[in-house]
Amino acid sequence: MRGGTAVPDHEYGVPFVATYARCERCGTEAQAPMPDDATLAGFYPPTYHSMRADGFLVRMRNDVRWKRLASLLDPVCDGVLLDYGCGEGQFLRHVAQRDASVRLFGYEIAGERSVATDLDGRLTIVRGSFDDLLDVLPACALITMNHVIEHLPDPVDTVSRLAARLAPGGVLEGQTPAAGSLEHRVFGTRWSGYHAPRHTVVFSRDGLSRALTRAGLEAPSVRGTFNPAGLALSLASLRHENEPSTLTREGGAWLFWLGLASGLSMVDRFSGAPAVVDFDARKARA
Repeated sequence: MRGGTAVPDHEYGVPFVATYARCERCGTEAQAPMPDDATLAGFYPPTYHSMRADGFLVRMRNDVRWKRLASLLDPVCDGVLLDYGCGEGQFLRHVAQRDASVRLFGYEIAGERSVATDLDGRLTIVRGSFDDLLDVLPACALITMNHVIEHLPDPVDTVSRLAARLAPGGVLEGQTPAAGSLEHRVFGTRWSGYHAPRHTVVFSRDGLSRALTRAGLEAPSVRGTFNPAGLALSLASLRHENEPSTLTREGGAWLFWLGLASGLSMVDRFSGAPAVVDFDARKARA
């Protein structure tokens, strides 16, 4: 690893400057030193955006996400789907309204264990340690990690343990920022993909493919997509000095930045180096 690049928090104003070192081999960037779990937990304020339960934009994102996942869900193992990093479980409830055949599990890290069921037993949400999840999780047809892998201090270990819970032929998929993208190069330390200090590892496309293979999965696919919220945050952060600052994902100003980002979407899409990627890989059938 080489570096590093000092990046402040441009969204929630956490008074911590993260330093990212770059892998010379694949271009992935990771915090160095890596914060411990207790320190990482302190980077998430009660107002953190993933805990928002509803709203038009949230529903629209959930629709797009479910369309992507539905094409990957193979009806094995009773169609069990795990949303790793589920927040309040709003996406899982969205899925439940659209497909009554899917058994739904969600997981969110927490200091104390709780296992809650809902929707006549179709939905189970586990809070606590990773081992608390594994205690109750059956074999899965699909595990989704939507903007989660970049928050993990040891993503290869986590993905390896999740891969062990996939049914043969099951798929692990997700979405994440891409180091080395055009947006990364243009915005530098104001690039939203750092989301410092909460993003611990920001994968390059090559680095992500390597990580999925190291975790024991096959046929990794990493392909560009577009997330207007990411570009909107990068644009809004240009107003900031290179120090901890705050941004709000609501109101007229936020809609302005989203509109501007959407207008620039074609630049990102046809750059050959989009700022956000979808990924998936499969567990061997044999």
